[in-house]
Amino acid sequence: MVNALLLDASALIAFMTDEPGAAQAETALTTQNCFISSITLTEVEGKLVGRGTLTHGQANAVLRQILDPLQEVPFDAACRTKAAFYYARKSPYNLSLGDAACLGTAEALGLNVLTAERGWAKIPDLPFAVQLIR
Repeated sequence: MVNALLLDASALIAFMTDEPGAAQAETALTTQNCFISSITLTEVEGKLVGRGTLTHGQANAVLRQILDPLQEVPFDAACRTKAAFYYARKSPYNLSLGDAACLGTAEALGLNVLTAERGWAKIPDLPFAVQLIR
């Protein structure tokens, strides 16, 4: 998709908590068609609540507001199959299951990824671009 991005949890969390890279994430959210997988949203909410940044209710309310410009996509069989490939080769790239889910979704949907995960840019032969926010 032209002018479309899949957001990783790190990019959305940076935006939501005003971490370094927040401005780049905000620009993407306001100028491009942005997508996020249901798995990644789970990761975002879990990290925000786990850090004590927000309660479950607050995180849910904020995510509902953000989902207006951000489109949630289901983590389906095509995403799962691609994610399994990335998770199987998690070393030496230190990929978590959430990372693999995001990468698999990007490949399944043909979207470039917006992330703070510098290591992703080093993964060879990705069929999509990795755009770093910091």
